[in-house]
Amino acid sequence: MIDAVPKFERLMNLVAYLLASGEPVPFSTIRKSVVGYNDFAREDAVEKRFDRDKKELREIGIPVEYIASDEQGRDGYFIPREAYFHTELALTQDEATLLVMLGNSARNGNDAVHANLRSALLKMAIDSPLQEEVAASVTQKRVHAFTRGKRDRAVLDNLDRLVNAVARRKPAKFKYKAASTNRVQQRQVHPYGLGYRGGEWYLVGLDLARDDLRQFKLSRVQGTVAVPKGKKPEFDMPTGFDVEKFVDRDPWEYEKGNEEDAHIVFHSDVAWMVRENLRRGQTFEERKDGTGVLHLKVRKSDHTHSKLLQYLASFSGQCAVVKPAWLRKQAIAHLQELRKRYD
Repeated sequence: MIDAVPKFERLMNLVAYLLASGEPVPFSTIRKSVVGYNDFAREDAVEKRFDRDKKELREIGIPVEYIASDEQGRDGYFIPREAYFHTELALTQDEATLLVMLGNSARNGNDAVHANLRSALLKMAIDSPLQEEVAASVTQKRVHAFTRGKRDRAVLDNLDRLVNAVARRKPAKFKYKAASTNRVQQRQVHPYGLGYRGGEWYLVGLDLARDDLRQFKLSRVQGTVAVPKGKKPEFDMPTGFDVEKFVDRDPWEYEKGNEEDAHIVFHSDVAWMVRENLRRGQTFEERKDGTGVLHLKVRKSDHTHSKLLQYLASFSGQCAVVKPAWLRKQAIAHLQELRKRYD
């Protein structure tokens, strides 16, 4: 039987669950609670899968241990936090900068040495003091996030400039090609943070001309980002701003306007895929027949809800919009257009 959940994801689910539990967890609880073990396989098959996973985790240095009875009489599996987490490194600014330089070098090799170097740098970057300067950003990942290529080099160069702008609270000016119209326009932005999602880097900040918080895909920036010199900050960060939550939004959440509840029914063949990949703000209602209903918020906008319809079309007719009526109408029209295009 082929596992529905990829092995790497299953291993990470197990590690996260055991670290978060704070107490020994019996296999029966893991079987019911951890995604990757709570499927319909036979009990003995899942137990063998769990045994293989324990062995593999131990081989890479993650100590999955078993205790027959702790002080409260509990038994089960656990990961000692003191053995799992590394001692914090005290890196200076110069040492952190050197790590970035090494990371740029490591990105250009595909042999075992470069792969191990990239892995080591990723672990060390967690303790980098650069993170404190860019606290609202996840840009520390920039030396590991890209594959080689001319476009990547241009994006990385602008990413470095924007990291500097976020850290010093300096405005950024650049030409940007809009996804909806393909028009290139000059933008001036107060950059609040940078985030990585789906293989792309995004800038989140206040668009001064539009007086609105916007998100910009760095690969759509044309030319070089301009950032003024000087040490004095030129804008204040919004209280409570969280770049990761903003970048994690789906395209159909970007526009202004009243939120509406959307209900989308998925066939039993694909319902589990939707259930296991819920995003922030989404809920999934399971039905006895194996189907399920995805509940999410949408805003009516020709540009953004077309992105949602493209997502739904990827399920090859195994889902249907129940409400709102305008979204259902658009979904039908979208599928009819696809049918005309490919018939």
